[in-house]
Amino acid sequence: MALSAEELQDIEQQAIELASKAGRILMDRFQRPMSVEYKDKEGWKDPVTEADKSSEAFLSEETARRFPDHGFVGEEGSGREAGSSGLMWVVDPLDGTTNFSNGLPSFCCSIALVEDGAPVVGAIFMPWPETKEGRIIHARKGGGAWEGETRLQVAPGDKPIAGRVVVRGGFLPGRFRPSKELSANGGQQRSVGSTASELAMVADGTYQYTLHGNPHSWDVAAGIIMVQEAGGTSYSHNGNGWYPLTTFKDPATEGVVTHEALRKWQNPVLSGNPGMVVFVSTGLLPLALSTRLIRGTKKALTRPKSRTRRT
Repeated sequence: MALSAEELQDIEQQAIELASKAGRILMDRFQRPMSVEYKDKEGWKDPVTEADKSSEAFLSEETARRFPDHGFVGEEGSGREAGSSGLMWVVDPLDGTTNFSNGLPSFCCSIALVEDGAPVVGAIFMPWPETKEGRIIHARKGGGAWEGETRLQVAPGDKPIAGRVVVRGGFLPGRFRPSKELSANGGQQRSVGSTASELAMVADGTYQYTLHGNPHSWDVAAGIIMVQEAGGTSYSHNGNGWYPLTTFKDPATEGVVTHEALRKWQNPVLSGNPGMVVFVSTGLLPLALSTRLIRGTKKALTRPKSRTRRT
């Protein structure tokens, strides 16, 4: 049974409270000595700190206490399947860990509730100059997107305006080429290094649009419902074309969306007002497979060979 308007409103208020408390955990540890571990094989691309782990532990434990029938998916590995409710919390406890670990105040905590694969509640904490509490942007299905008493709206216009900021992910050159019209009207590229923060700032009209290459569900779940409730839309790409992204559920899969399915989800996401998203998506021309293979071969041939260290 779908959540009622009253239930959504109550859960949204609790999500705001959770985001605020997780934000305090992060701010208490920000710009202090910390150890950094790396989850990737290269040893520098995917950092994790004690702040990530503490924030996720708090959110996992607190959602289990408040909502014992709800599941949980956290970036740092915490997880549990949902009970009969089928509801799942999808959380990035610290999005922008590289910035955080380098003392750069551009990061966030992203919290979303997913119902049958679709985000229905979202809350994002972001640090902000001259405020101890930071910003909390939040939304619920049918209730609008808000910051405090201010209702948010995505940036207007069916085409990007020169000089206004956008985000275009690094995957673009390897998979698409922009049309001449998109190249001439693409907007001013600026990234803050935190996908969830950037989506929140699509909802408040700061970014005209964002295009992220391969985010995970926890990077975008809260942002998707915020953009939607601020009058915008999100698209994803399945290899054959762009389509409206309203759910993480695979239409070919029956039954509830599992913890594992949400953990494995990873696809391009384009967000902005509907006209803007149509303009950008139609201006992204897929590279032919042969062209991509040739580019990949050239890159491999020109890559410097690794040298064996002698002891």
